[in-house]
Amino acid sequence: MVMWLILASFTIGSAMVFLPIALSIKFRNRLRLPSARNKRRQTFQDFLERRIRVENTKKSNYKLLRRLKTAGYPFGMQAFHFRLTQLLAPIFIAIFCMSLYMLKNTINDYPAPFPIFPFVIMVMIGYAGPSLLLLYYANKRREVLAEEIVKFSHRLVVCITDKIPLYYAIRRAGRTCKVLKPYIDDMLIDWMDNPRAAINHFGDQVGINEVLPVTNTLLASWNASQDKIIDLFHQQIRNIDTMRDFQIKKKIEAGPLRVTFIILIPFLAASALVMLPWYNSFMETLRETF
Repeated sequence: MVMWLILASFTIGSAMVFLPIALSIKFRNRLRLPSARNKRRQTFQDFLERRIRVENTKKSNYKLLRRLKTAGYPFGMQAFHFRLTQLLAPIFIAIFCMSLYMLKNTINDYPAPFPIFPFVIMVMIGYAGPSLLLLYYANKRREVLAEEIVKFSHRLVVCITDKIPLYYAIRRAGRTCKVLKPYIDDMLIDWMDNPRAAINHFGDQVGINEVLPVTNTLLASWNASQDKIIDLFHQQIRNIDTMRDFQIKKKIEAGPLRVTFIILIPFLAASALVMLPWYNSFMETLRETF
């Protein structure tokens, strides 16, 4: 096990040292690219854009697209890029593990048994890793958006109480927001043309359930009187608090399942360690037999 860690650390460290050096070298191409190469490049770019568009419009990727949208499209990733990463990650891990296995046998000068169980586990982690990371980013950003929506609503009520018009109240209330501010700025830009369309676009861009009370209240109050706007926003804040309380209770109810899953991981690891000597003896018997 120590030998595997040393080989993996050496490989990763060498790549981290030599790749930046190789990429920093500038190569000048003094010859003009042929038209055939430009045509192939343009054809490949058109094919890539077409595949990205097809993956983004598939009904089977609806949940994935919503999760990517909630996560804020990390690293500029679309549905096509995510599916490609999900496909290439286990292949890369499998090639990396097999390369380490061959390198270890070359260094030790004798054939060692191939670690099939760790290999399968690493490949499974490579396949499930992108989905788990995307779920983590989406949940984290969703919590930040929900907190900023509540703060934005409270500040909006304070600004309207000071007898500020709704447009300027939205602009002032959104100054302290970080994640929500780009969506608010886009809404204010479109507000001059069509307030209702700007509010609907704001709700679609944010894309979480906590924004629905805000958009409904803005749609009902953008041309209403000041007293009615304040009452509507107080009701909207109560609706958001009720929704967040329900989500917290739902997480508390799902807590025992998470604890069971956490306890199951060391149990499975201990079971694998118990089975490891039997596996080694079985492989040794096969080598002696054949």
